Amino acid sequence: MAARTAPLALAALLAVGGPAVRAASPVGREEPPLVIGVEAGPRAEAEIGRALGRVADLRASGSRRPVTIALGPGTVRLTRPIHIGPEQAGPDDAPLVLRARDPGATRVVGSVHLTPERGPLDPALAARLPPEARAHVLAYRLPAAASSRARIMAPHLLNSPSEPLSLEVYDPEGALVPAAWPKDGWATIGAVAPAPAVASFAVDPERVRRWRGEPDLWAQGYWRWGWLAETIPVAGRDADKGLIGLADPPFEGLKAGGRFRVLHALSELDGPGQWWRDEADGLLLAWPRRPDPALDVAVVDDLLAVEGASHLRIEDLAFEESRGDLVTVKGGADVVLSGGRLAWSGRDGAVFLGARDAGVEGVAMSDIGGTAVVLNGGDRAALAPGGLFLRRSRIARWARLRLTQSPAVSIGGVGADVSDNVLHDAVDSAIVIHGNDHRVLHNEIFRVLAGGTDAGAVYAGRDWTARGTLVAENFIHDIKASPGDEVKGVYLDDMTSGFTVRRNLFLRVDQAVFIGGGRDNLVEGNAFVSCAPSIHLDSRGQTWAVDSVRDPESQLRAAYAAMPVTSALWRRRYPGLADILFDEPAVAKRNRLVDNLFVEGGGLSFRDGGRAELQAILGNRGPAGMAQRPGGDLAAIAATARRPSDLDGLVDASGAPAFHLDAVGPRR
Repeated sequence: MAARTAPLALAALLAVGGPAVRAASPVGREEPPLVIGVEAGPRAEAEIGRALGRVADLRASGSRRPVTIALGPGTVRLTRPIHIGPEQAGPDDAPLVLRARDPGATRVVGSVHLTPERGPLDPALAARLPPEARAHVLAYRLPAAASSRARIMAPHLLNSPSEPLSLEVYDPEGALVPAAWPKDGWATIGAVAPAPAVASFAVDPERVRRWRGEPDLWAQGYWRWGWLAETIPVAGRDADKGLIGLADPPFEGLKAGGRFRVLHALSELDGPGQWWRDEADGLLLAWPRRPDPALDVAVVDDLLAVEGASHLRIEDLAFEESRGDLVTVKGGADVVLSGGRLAWSGRDGAVFLGARDAGVEGVAMSDIGGTAVVLNGGDRAALAPGGLFLRRSRIARWARLRLTQSPAVSIGGVGADVSDNVLHDAVDSAIVIHGNDHRVLHNEIFRVLAGGTDAGAVYAGRDWTARGTLVAENFIHDIKASPGDEVKGVYLDDMTSGFTVRRNLFLRVDQAVFIGGGRDNLVEGNAFVSCAPSIHLDSRGQTWAVDSVRDPESQLRAAYAAMPVTSALWRRRYPGLADILFDEPAVAKRNRLVDNLFVEGGGLSFRDGGRAELQAILGNRGPAGMAQRPGGDLAAIAATARRPSDLDGLVDASGAPAFHLDAVGPRR
């Protein structure tokens, strides 16, 4: 078979649109571009491997020939990740290109196709199903890759490694879900068993009795606080006492009144789109949503793994249906993922770790299990930027499985650029920032934080040294808390300092800019429309968070000790940081709140020891200095506006524009 298929993969030359890039060989002779065509279908995975082997041979011979691997329309099913390493790296003037021949027409998936078994269900299994499900649930034989792991997932606890799923199931509408209770929303945690008992809590005894025979039962919950959800195996059930116990204690403990749900219970499989795995017999039981009962089941952790490679372009491909991450890039430089889409990952979407001048551009992403894009590069000690970026992309519905600590974009290291993106409709934050000197510019962010509380659409926290980031000219709107919860727009949490928040438009955002105990922040030239309050400032380091400042072992102090703040470089870049422990470290001061505009909402709020006289507060304007917009009243406009241009005509008392709206949001 290999002898027959090799010519198809290695020698098919296709026409290349646009001007060809030509590279000189080591002896000075120009080499024509090489395009290797790979057709979608059952042989595609092997042919991609052979094509990459051909590229490695070319580079080992010293060839600088431009090479493109073009995948034909259709579905490419993987059984293992595609690996690209330094041996395939292109020269800087002729990157290796892996692309779809027809943009958007090629799917690379990490799943296998399943059709149902013939014949009736095992009577013992059918008896455990709800009566209404027995005529609809079908059995599917799982491949070894989906049945050999003892559990359907790995625990998710704060600060624990995030492992790939063992099993996820799809139809053309997307992922099915493990049978759960309750079906919608959450149940309330009852009385919590006292220590030293295992982490146990009260549940209706009849419900516990239904789960008695479940071998792989899980519980997901906001166990104590609304900002932290964790997923933990159920270790014990006591129907007589109405208790269930967790295999591991939640990071912050259990609290009566918290929220939880139980996952992967055959006795709860009572509607379309639900499944349960019989690990002992290697079967999947599912109630299909569609007349065609065929399903896909994920068998590959990461789909594309790039390690140590440089000068690589990945263009116009769809990567979908992984147990882990869709695309990972570790080390190397000049690796760009552009066009196409990323969807239905079991863990993260695109992960860039330790790479330089690399990132994502113009990609649509949705339904990501955890974080959509991770950008972590550069050298913090040397304040050397990594040059990582996310640009002109649209991301929706991230944090699908890991509900918290899973933003659309996680930034770390130094010098990342997140610009001109649209981030919307998810349960967790849009952007979480660690590290130094990042740029968050011209993004639109809306309808996020739908699931939790005490969280921010843009968040940074608990590190005095993470300074120098600019958040500017973004359009942030419709960030509202559910009843009983509270959320923020730009949340500078727990002594975050040295940020600049400039010329953003906040529309209908609760607590739009929230300074939680920090110093040396600049909030300048922003417009706040229907925000309450527009800017909050507290000095929590003097009140309820005093231990985080005093305790050398706290997260805040440990982060400070980890950076060379007394070096000449750091002293020049961040004056005053080296001496912060001798400069009233608990006090929120030297924040500058200047030239901001407040319309139809609250202005400044000082709480928990926050003092206005320790800040620079200049040139802010409120409704009293505003003229009415011609043809409408401000309250009505503030309630109905959906885009910056809806607020055109907003002027101050002098007739000058109140805010330059044309600079806000993504640049098309």
